[in-house]
Amino acid sequence: MNNSAEEQKEQFSKWAAENLGEKTGIWYSPYLEKLGTLLSQFGIGKDYYDNFFYYLTYKEYENVYIQITEQNEEDIEKILKGKAKQFPKSYATKKSTWLKEYASMGYEAGTRSKPDNYGGIANLGSILRAYLKFLYYTENSQLTYPKKDRKISVQNDQLDDSVNYWVFDLENEFKFWEHCYSEKIIGLGWDFVGDLEHYLSQIEIEKKITERQSSGKRLTNESKALWTFYKEVSPGDILFVKMGSSKLVGRGIVMGDYYFDNVDSKRKHRRKIDWTNTGDWKIEEPVATRTLTSIKSSPDHVLYLENLVNEEKIDVEFNQIDTFKIWLSQQEQPNGELLNDRTINQKIASLKDLEKYFQVNIFGETDTESLKDIKDTVLRDQNYDRYKGVSGSSIDYYIRYVESRPIVEEEYESYTLTDFLNEVFIDETQITRIQSILQNKKNLIFKGAPGVGKTFLADRLAYLMMEEKDDSRIQMIQFHQSYSYEDFIEGFRPKADGEGFELRQGPFIKFARKAARDPERDYFFIIDEINRGNMSKIFGELMVLIETDKRGKSVNLLYSNEKFSVPANLYIIGMMNTADRSLALLDYALRRRFSFYELGPAFENKTFNHYIERLGNPKTMLNVIKVINEMNGTISDELGSGFNIGHSYFVGEGFEVNPDSRIVEVVEYEIIPQLNEYWFDDNEKAFDWAEKLRRAYHDGE
Repeated sequence: MNNSAEEQKEQFSKWAAENLGEKTGIWYSPYLEKLGTLLSQFGIGKDYYDNFFYYLTYKEYENVYIQITEQNEEDIEKILKGKAKQFPKSYATKKSTWLKEYASMGYEAGTRSKPDNYGGIANLGSILRAYLKFLYYTENSQLTYPKKDRKISVQNDQLDDSVNYWVFDLENEFKFWEHCYSEKIIGLGWDFVGDLEHYLSQIEIEKKITERQSSGKRLTNESKALWTFYKEVSPGDILFVKMGSSKLVGRGIVMGDYYFDNVDSKRKHRRKIDWTNTGDWKIEEPVATRTLTSIKSSPDHVLYLENLVNEEKIDVEFNQIDTFKIWLSQQEQPNGELLNDRTINQKIASLKDLEKYFQVNIFGETDTESLKDIKDTVLRDQNYDRYKGVSGSSIDYYIRYVESRPIVEEEYESYTLTDFLNEVFIDETQITRIQSILQNKKNLIFKGAPGVGKTFLADRLAYLMMEEKDDSRIQMIQFHQSYSYEDFIEGFRPKADGEGFELRQGPFIKFARKAARDPERDYFFIIDEINRGNMSKIFGELMVLIETDKRGKSVNLLYSNEKFSVPANLYIIGMMNTADRSLALLDYALRRRFSFYELGPAFENKTFNHYIERLGNPKTMLNVIKVINEMNGTISDELGSGFNIGHSYFVGEGFEVNPDSRIVEVVEYEIIPQLNEYWFDDNEKAFDWAEKLRRAYHDGE
């Protein structure tokens, strides 16, 4: 090697360390020194310098780059501006060949354990782009590489940012997986939709799916999976295949465009795949997905799966710290800048020191309350001072990290429409309409008098839409007159040590970020007594973000100035008591952002009547309900239907144990006091109805 090439290597290593990551130059240089030889040996290209450091000018190398990658000058212009421009589909074959041949070469030389172990092999495209950027910015020294000071070393070169990474769930279809592997394909179902090239949007696909089912439920996830598979997956992308929530069976490179297979019998939406790794690996880390999910925005997940398929030993403790470090590298500060290496390393060192000094576990801990207790202990300890200034914020970051992690898809009890109709006293037509309203509006308020089952319906509606009893995706709170923005969104609260205040996130922010981390599944935030709070003040700037067409758009929060958005998979359900005269009506700005569904008594509902019959000897209860129905007519005429007495007064374990005794308790100590409130200015009317109710349960004895 002559001196100019040696100098070029040194300059590249230095520039790459400053602009692309501290280890990039060290890692890529050995590849560049023999890249021409390797390309020729692997059949990817020939007639290049054996040592790419002999390319000393940008113009000369640009032609080489275009020949190998087949990208054009417009693509290159974007790459030089720091954008992650994808390679053309024809490059996918070269990428696959590069990995296979390099791994095979290492295996034959005894440096790799398996011929299909691709761990630690630098991406050909990343190597080529790094040298392209180096030559351009070296020759144009007046310019600054746009990602300078924003590239975090913990992410350097571990991922190919020119491609997307996907997780595909085959839902335990092992036989079809064998077919995929042998034919080098992957396939999606919903074959009746036909060739996706005939559709112009996801909405058109959803419309077609809806025509084939009568539940009234919008199948957004299904249409999204098809549209994403058709439009967003690209040749060169990496695809991981899993079976259910805990088994990974393959990794491959997407080799072709979408096509519809009219010949095969099932899963006719296809793409060609070059399978690089197949096996049976247990997934320990949370990788929560539905049919098809992009995980490019979660580099820690990508690296975990890459290590898994390459069967590289995963040090649990190191992996916990490393994934947290990668997460930290993605966090923006209020000024919009990412945390730098020094800050990240300081926070990691702080948490390690806390573990040692206080004899506690922080890395790997998933109980946020335990982490908060650790923080309180640290702040109260007057003797600990090594990382006193950053320990509290370091734990706060780790708590946010834990709260942002996706939930592993556990096996929950399924919940069907039949289950719903057996529990909730409304008919199928009603629940179909309610589901449609919520899916379209995202925000729904159930209004009605006490006892019409608003809270129970909200909870079971969430189960029905999730199709399983997963309480981890439901959060319920209750508003009251003193509830504030600081309680709901974020606000300053006294520190544990009593010295000043600290910023704390409210339940809505935490839950919304949890939902955003798991976009393929629905989450439900339920607010009881929603009209007891001052909604405009409680929601603040989020009033705009909860609108259906504003989901995903962000604003800066009031106190932290952090960007925040409400994800599309988060549904808000409120319950509104219409019989409380002390509550003000919701303002029009708020009403416009919610749909309202009024619930009434369900005494005529078939399921409710079956429930009465199952209690045995229901004569007393039927007598009382007959009077309640008559009384509700009077209430509707004089006070409005929102004051009716609901059916929930007659539901509960007490009725199953001793219905006759329980009916007396409900009438005397719940319903009659309510009547006295209704007719506080007409004691005679309240007394008359009370006596009718008493005669009803006496006559039934």
